[in-house]
Amino acid sequence: MNVKVRMPKLGKKLRTKKYWIKELLMTILATSISIVLTFGSANLVEGHHKKQAQRRMAMMIIHDIDESIKQMEQVDSLLRKYHDLQFEVLEGRYSESLGIASVMLASNDPSYIKFAHTTEHIFTSNVDTWSTIGKVDFIDNVSGCYILREEYKTEVIDAFHELVEPKDGHEILKLDDLLAIKSEYYVACSSGLINEIKAANELNKRIMGISDKDYAKFNSKMIGYEQSDIDSLYDVVDKEYLKDIERRARAMNNYKKNKATMYPDED
Repeated sequence: MNVKVRMPKLGKKLRTKKYWIKELLMTILATSISIVLTFGSANLVEGHHKKQAQRRMAMMIIHDIDESIKQMEQVDSLLRKYHDLQFEVLEGRYSESLGIASVMLASNDPSYIKFAHTTEHIFTSNVDTWSTIGKVDFIDNVSGCYILREEYKTEVIDAFHELVEPKDGHEILKLDDLLAIKSEYYVACSSGLINEIKAANELNKRIMGISDKDYAKFNSKMIGYEQSDIDSLYDVVDKEYLKDIERRARAMNNYKKNKATMYPDED
């Protein structure tokens, strides 16, 4: 760091006492101004960089929570499909065979949806992150969001999965067992927790002074695949799987009817 110091002018002529005092004061003033400008500018630059780092960190955390909300909404959609299909069967409106109904109900098990924990781990385990953010109310509110996410996993995803997934892991539950699951409870629980975490994440934005425009600009720089592309691939797989299920059901019926003719030597 270069600090310019104004040096007194020296000459051959004898200077008066008043002159020397004036020169000394001017030198001190110039040096002081130079130091203030130098360190003041450095502090301004440092403060600007710190504020930028603070906003980037906050938006990264808010984005992570938003991504979790999207996954929670996927789970919610599966639960609602399960609920609607349940009542189609119960009310006699289901047009396919009841054997297919068991498969379709079980396919709405949301346990395959997993939350990423990298950002949460950085937030909860790194004290430097808290220091960078510097706002206690934001830190407390984000902690609450991650607690809600864990509650959603435990009370909705895991709890529903334990009901739908058979104990032995090999066969689909009987249709009557699948129809007995009170899906409306899990739909209501899911909806309540999603609304709560959405409101909490909006509060995160307000605490940090992040506008929707700023956040949209940040999100536009994030790169990722489109969920619709993945869904379309799953649709193809599901259709092929259902075809095989129907084929097996028809073949099994024919086999039972014609077993004696097809295999007369078998018991």
